[in-house]
Amino acid sequence: MNVYYDKDADLSLITRRKVAIIGYGSQGHAHANNLKDSGVEVTVGLRPGSSSEEKAKQAGLNVASIEDATAGADIVMMLAPDEHQKAIYESQVLPNIKQGAALGVRARLQHPLRPDRAARRSRRDDDRAEGPRPPGALDLHAGRWRAQPDRDRA
Repeated sequence: MNVYYDKDADLSLITRRKVAIIGYGSQGHAHANNLKDSGVEVTVGLRPGSSSEEKAKQAGLNVASIEDATAGADIVMMLAPDEHQKAIYESQVLPNIKQGAALGVRARLQHPLRPDRAARRSRRDDDRAEGPRPPGALDLHAGRWRAQPDRDRA
């Protein structure tokens, strides 16, 4: 197994790019500040009157409207709350994203066969679930979908 450290990372490719972080909640806050600390030019895109605007400015980040942040970015990261992402994308990101820009989306996934169970739960939580697993069920574990053998549960 290889172990990599900060000194092994070559961020020269991304530090030449402008990144827009859409949203400044727990995910957007962490993502934006980590990129800024790595020397990347980051703009946080927020809705008018957002309570996060002052927090982002105090952290030393550029703040703009979602439309302006998107238009000036080479990479756009959608880190707004899941329930608002579709509307934000359709009305503010899609019309403003420039040709050749990359779009990244973070969303909470749902288990395809059991939508009542969040896929991000740990395997331990899933093993404690009541009832049998549907035949051919899939689990999200370690960032990959993989088939699980059928298991009988007593």
